[in-house]
Amino acid sequence: MIFRVVIIPLMIGVVAVAMTCLPAAAEDGGTAAQPEPMVFQRVAVASFLVGRHKPHMDESMDLTLSCPIGEICKDDPTILPHAGITLTRLVNEKLRSRFTPWVVGRAQVQAAEMQMALDQGRDTPIDLARRLGRLVEAEVVIIGIVWRYRERGVVAERPDGGASVAFALYAVEAATGRLLWREIYDATQQTVLEDLFQARKQIRMGLRWLNADELAAHGVGEVLRKWPDHLRPVVDPRGPRQTDGASPGVGAPSQ
Repeated sequence: MIFRVVIIPLMIGVVAVAMTCLPAAAEDGGTAAQPEPMVFQRVAVASFLVGRHKPHMDESMDLTLSCPIGEICKDDPTILPHAGITLTRLVNEKLRSRFTPWVVGRAQVQAAEMQMALDQGRDTPIDLARRLGRLVEAEVVIIGIVWRYRERGVVAERPDGGASVAFALYAVEAATGRLLWREIYDATQQTVLEDLFQARKQIRMGLRWLNADELAAHGVGEVLRKWPDHLRPVVDPRGPRQTDGASPGVGAPSQ
C-alpha cells in the first residue's frame, strides 16, 4: 500500500481572527511584500506558540505577527501537549545543522525567555522577537506557531485518517520587527492508489504511516529547504560570535 502527504488548504475566510488582530496591524513589522537582503551574525529560535490561530494563506493578509499572543495561544485540546516543544527542538536542530556557529544555543534562548514579562493580551510575536533578539544579541528571530498536531485515527469522522500537522515559521528582523520570510506547512497523511507525484513523496518518507512527531520532522525539513537566499549568515574571517554561552545579563543571577 502506498501513502501520501496531502496539503490541506487553509480556510480563506478567517474573519473572526482577522477582526481580532486588526487593531495591531498598523504596527511596524507587518508582512513584507518584497524581501530585502539580510545578513545576520546570530539567529535565535523562539519557543513555539501553540493554539487555535490559523494564519491566512495569503502572506499579504496574514496578521499573525501583529496579533496579541493571547489570541494566538487560545487553548485547543486536540493539539498534542508536546507539540510546541517538539517543533521548537526540530527547527532548532535543523537550523543548527545548516548554520551551526550562527544559531543561538537553546539554553540561552530559554534563559532569555524566562526573563521576559510579556502581556499576552497586548504583546505580539513582533514584541517577543524584538525583546528576545535584544537579550540574546540575535539579528534574526524565528517565530513558530502550531495550530494542529494530532495522531492518526483520533478524528471520529475519519477513524482511518493519518497524522496531521500544521505550523508556520516566521523569520523576523529583531531590530525593526520586519518580516523577512514566512513559510507554512499543513499536511495530513492519507492512502493513495494513484497520483504518482505524491507517491514519490511518500517513498522518500518510507512508505509507511507516520506518527505526528515523524510528520512534524518531515514538515520542518520541507519548510527549511525553502530557506530564502536573501537571508544568510555573515562571512567573517574571524568567525561568528559564540552562540552557546550566555550573553551578559542573560541567565546570570542578579546581584
